[in-house]
Amino acid sequence: MIVDDRLETVLRTQTAGQAGHHTQLRQLVDIVGRTPAAAWSDRHDEAVVRIGALHKTLGDAAAAAMIGSCTIRSPHLIAHLVTMGPRTALVAIGRARITDAQWLQLVPALPIHARGALRHRRDLSPPVLALLGQLGIDDFVLSAPERDVPDAGAEPVAPAAVVTPIRAEPASAPREGIGAIVRRIEAFRRTRDSEERAHAEQYPPIGQQASLFALHGGTEPPARLIDIATDAGGTIVAADGVDPAMLIGHMPFAPASAAAAASVDAAALAAVRARRPIVAGALQMDGAARIAGVWRIDGVPMFGIDGGQFTGYRARLRRPGADSGPESGYASGRADLNAAPVTAPAHPGADALHQLLHELRTPINAIQGFAELIQQQLIGPTPHQYRSLAASIAADAARILAGFEDVERMVQLETGRTTIDAAIGPPWTDLGAIVARMIAQVEPLIAPREIRLRWTVPETPVPIAIAAAEAERTVWRLLATLVTAAAPGERLSMALDLVPELTPATARLRLTLPQALAMRDHAALFAPDTARGGTAGSYLGGMLGNGFALRLCDAELRAAGGALERPGGATNPVLDMTLPLALAHST
Repeated sequence: MIVDDRLETVLRTQTAGQAGHHTQLRQLVDIVGRTPAAAWSDRHDEAVVRIGALHKTLGDAAAAAMIGSCTIRSPHLIAHLVTMGPRTALVAIGRARITDAQWLQLVPALPIHARGALRHRRDLSPPVLALLGQLGIDDFVLSAPERDVPDAGAEPVAPAAVVTPIRAEPASAPREGIGAIVRRIEAFRRTRDSEERAHAEQYPPIGQQASLFALHGGTEPPARLIDIATDAGGTIVAADGVDPAMLIGHMPFAPASAAAAASVDAAALAAVRARRPIVAGALQMDGAARIAGVWRIDGVPMFGIDGGQFTGYRARLRRPGADSGPESGYASGRADLNAAPVTAPAHPGADALHQLLHELRTPINAIQGFAELIQQQLIGPTPHQYRSLAASIAADAARILAGFEDVERMVQLETGRTTIDAAIGPPWTDLGAIVARMIAQVEPLIAPREIRLRWTVPETPVPIAIAAAEAERTVWRLLATLVTAAAPGERLSMALDLVPELTPATARLRLTLPQALAMRDHAALFAPDTARGGTAGSYLGGMLGNGFALRLCDAELRAAGGALERPGGATNPVLDMTLPLALAHST
């Protein structure tokens, strides 16, 4: 189970120094900027206040450079950012990714200078443009007067050169409106910005490339190789190859979703949950142009020297190829995943259950390990009474872990995430030999309770096309469930035969139900329960009861092409286990 407490963690962090302020500002804008209006809370209001305080500390230019690396989808945050400073307002308007309906609600509340910044966007819909026109912003596509645009070889025009001709015009000349003056100022700004960008490309100031790109509307080249390190919770704590602030705080090992800033494919997600190496996994990231798009990820889990506890991953990110590089910014989003599809799990409930079982296994494994240390006296002499208790605890822990494995196997079979191993033949698996062997193992255990089991199998082999280990597991579970539910002195029978008239030809194992199960209808027979009968249950019965064990047998058989059925309805005290024969391969 994963709880998103990133905002709480960032708000609790006390920063020191410019680097810490930069990192915290970017993290807050990135988290709050992705929060939908329905999920807004008091903690988000506190985050906005913290953003304002960091803006004052860093200054308008430095704060704008950091905000320029984020994608902002929250109109509430945009409305606050545009009031903090002119450069921050320009960047916030440029990085905004909201719907037309949200623009229509936001634009009337924007300050005048923020509305003017909207003229730089080319993705606004006609209704938004019409609203801006009503508010006096209507010069989106008009070019500047030619006399105000200098030639390419001319010296840079000073601001006074633009304003002076306006004051020097004769009184008889027609008066220019506010719109014409604004257009001429914009022409000067475009000229100045193009010259500054050309100078920056030729002589880039060290440590200020990100600021120039963010403030002048440029696009940084996408990174090709990034090294990251995560903690045990999956949060990135270090990065090399880009500005660490772009990645620190991200949680890349998450299922794909529209709200996730980073997500991996199902194979990589399964490797992370099992603490296995990640090989050529698919990673999708959203954010600044340097990191946005599709990546390949290779990583190895790290474990502590003392105790061997899991400490996180060390991973390398690389682009899939030059021909499949993502587009920069939000436009790439999550659209182009043809080269490395990242799809949401088909059964999110199964993922949650898998994570829960993993979390439960960890303490139970520890309990079992310490109990075995005590029982085997590996840490010193121990009284026999305590050794007996420790052995009992270790046995209980083993039964619980076996129950967890059964639950996980059931989920994987029912969701189609695993299959039954096939036999490699000929020769094929002989079901008759397996039934005889399982009965020989169970008879000594049921003899003290005087349970008698009468059984028959064909003299010739009964070939099935599933692995012997898989068949043994299913037959043992079914047999153990029935004898566990039987009362002392009860008589049971089972018979294995062939049913060639079915298509395909089938092997059928027919078992009589013990009285405790025969009185139940079909639904009650397979319903979850905790009933276990007699002392044999402590050796044979499953931890989760008879109903669950029968359902798991049925899931295993259906995955192999067979079934576990009760012919004739609730009044028939028998169960039929069927599996397809491998006759076509055995001849």
